Amino acid sequence: MVARLGNVSALKDFLAFLATVSGDISHITAPPFILAPQSLTEFPSYWAERPSLFTAAAHEPTPEKRCLAVLKLYLASLQRQYYVGRTVKEGLKKPLNPFLGELFLCEFTDHDLTSEKEDSDKSSTVRVITEQVSHHPPTTACYVSSDERHGIHAEAYSTQQTTLSGTSIVIRQSGHAVITIDRYDETYLLPLPDVRARGVLTGVPWPELGDTYRIVSSAGYTAEMKFIPKRMWGGERNAFEAAVYKTDDATKDAVYSLGGHWSSRFGVYNTHGHQVDTFDLADPENAPAPMTIRPLDQQSPWESRRAWRDAFDAIRRGDQTATVAEKGKLEEAQRRMRKRERAAGQEWECTFFNRVGEGEDEETDPAVKKLFDVVAASEDGADEVERLRGSNGVWRFDPVKARKWREGQGVARPESPLA
Repeated sequence: MVARLGNVSALKDFLAFLATVSGDISHITAPPFILAPQSLTEFPSYWAERPSLFTAAAHEPTPEKRCLAVLKLYLASLQRQYYVGRTVKEGLKKPLNPFLGELFLCEFTDHDLTSEKEDSDKSSTVRVITEQVSHHPPTTACYVSSDERHGIHAEAYSTQQTTLSGTSIVIRQSGHAVITIDRYDETYLLPLPDVRARGVLTGVPWPELGDTYRIVSSAGYTAEMKFIPKRMWGGERNAFEAAVYKTDDATKDAVYSLGGHWSSRFGVYNTHGHQVDTFDLADPENAPAPMTIRPLDQQSPWESRRAWRDAFDAIRRGDQTATVAEKGKLEEAQRRMRKRERAAGQEWECTFFNRVGEGEDEETDPAVKKLFDVVAASEDGADEVERLRGSNGVWRFDPVKARKWREGQGVARPESPLA
């Protein structure tokens, strides 16, 4: 109890300090006791931890059902993303800021590798590749795939800016995700919501989503989500409403509507208002599959859990002095590395991703360009396109680089991020 009161007091001091800082506060070091033993590079894995949900859209027969399946995946992934892998009761903690070139590689499988289940169309293995492609501004890119059996993959990038608003911390994201379903030659453009960390002074902060966001499909359907902030007096946390409708339908007549709470349970209703499905995060059938990741001693020194191992251990022990020291070792090593690169006139090259350009013509994928045009034609579309495009270029996965990495001929790196 005494420790918690001390932490709350330190939080107040921290917020008072942040109030003196203008603009982006992403670079500010947070107090160790509010850190999670996890890096931001792990966040894309939450899209993949329910493999059959990730691949479901590839097996739906109609475009409206595929759009609904993508929407369900999106909503079902939010709780683990925005609570940083913690339960709602535990509240959220801040993940560590990734260093430039940091990697996170894992996979999830939802079958037990018996022959019967492996032959099932619905058994799935989903692989995740994440890389910190920029440090200033901080940009994380990922590739999530189940290509061999299901022909579906997603790629995304996010540039984050953190600011203080009153006693809440606001994380704004620019960038987008793209899901591609090969069988139907279908593409989905997905937004990345901003989040507000509320209740910081209670010592158990919680994430709040607001505003309206849209998933746009190349097959002519849109999924629109309205996140409902909790009222100051009364109301519920994490409520939302959503609908799937034909993109060219000015009335937005819902083919499917959804409602409930993205952090717990929501229902799906047909055009007549009859409930046709329920998704409950507490249902054992919806529990995340176990993550498969290589043992630390077999990982590259540039992989997240190996690079941050000592800092993560210190956070888990609650050893604040060691947390600061171990974080500082890696962060100082990275500053030295950047200084050497500048002195040598070297430009950083990413291991798995390429920056494809800047400005209005930077997007090279014709399918994504068309979806940008759809968004641009809507009310406030120009601002939405600017946000989706992002403030730090467009980043795309490079399969040639990935193959070279697997063959041990990847992009040249110092032996360790601590070098």
